[in-house]
Amino acid sequence: MLKRLRAKHPIGFCVLSEVLFLGSLLLASYLIVFALVLFGVDLERVDSYFLSAVQEAVGMVVALVILGRTGKMYLLRRRGSGFFNGLLVGMYPLVLIGYSLYTKLMFGMPEDGQLQPAFSIFSFFLSMALVGVAEEFIFRGVIAQSLLERFGTGRAGVWKACLLSGLLFGAAHLTNLLSSAPFGVLMQCVFAASLGTLFAAIYFRTGNLWVTVFLHGAMDIASMLVGGLYGTEDVAESISGYDASMMLSILIYLIPTLFLLRKKKIGEVALYFGRDCAPAAAPAPEENGERLR
Repeated sequence: MLKRLRAKHPIGFCVLSEVLFLGSLLLASYLIVFALVLFGVDLERVDSYFLSAVQEAVGMVVALVILGRTGKMYLLRRRGSGFFNGLLVGMYPLVLIGYSLYTKLMFGMPEDGQLQPAFSIFSFFLSMALVGVAEEFIFRGVIAQSLLERFGTGRAGVWKACLLSGLLFGAAHLTNLLSSAPFGVLMQCVFAASLGTLFAAIYFRTGNLWVTVFLHGAMDIASMLVGGLYGTEDVAESISGYDASMMLSILIYLIPTLFLLRKKKIGEVALYFGRDCAPAAAPAPEENGERLR
């Protein structure tokens, strides 16, 4: 059913995939809390990042199921330009990650803070890494990929796929209204939509999903590093603190997107995705012994 829906109504398929993914995260959180209460566990003593890691693992499984049911698991094996060459394409967010880490390590550490227990620190890194995996699988591997196949690898098609997948990525963060201040969530949605557009451009330029998985996870770790190490702030509190300055993210992330998708380089998208966007009736070619769909 998912495969037919993807072929006939790709935009509807993308919306449904997002709903299934977000629904699985919410359902997992409720089931985890219910199970803990059932077994008499004190919820205040449970590490929030560990619960988040379990939740994101469920989301990752849902994304994998959707990829499998639509015949797109090969995307996880496709090398494209290669991982390290892909990082060169994604150098801009990589520089931002490095700058964020530098400022937090040099100026953001609490003077008399005490590190969290080792398990809590491990849970923090695991949770942030799984966020990158789960969200990239669904928003780039499922949604951006489907939109590109719908709109094509021409310049207009690539831009439509980037912008629409970015908007869907931004809208997904509205679920944080359950735990964070509304204005902060709205600003996060603007930030995420801009970043999602950039990540889609990087994915299309590299043909390697693991490049954006790495960048996404590293960015989340860098942004929450102090809170993860010292327990000074959790994700919900961080989101609540977002202000109107987040609007600058529209420029911070869309300007490099313009650079990545400039006329001189847009042809590289067809290099990695041209055969994905071929008519369904056309015979699927072989590449490195793997059948491309």
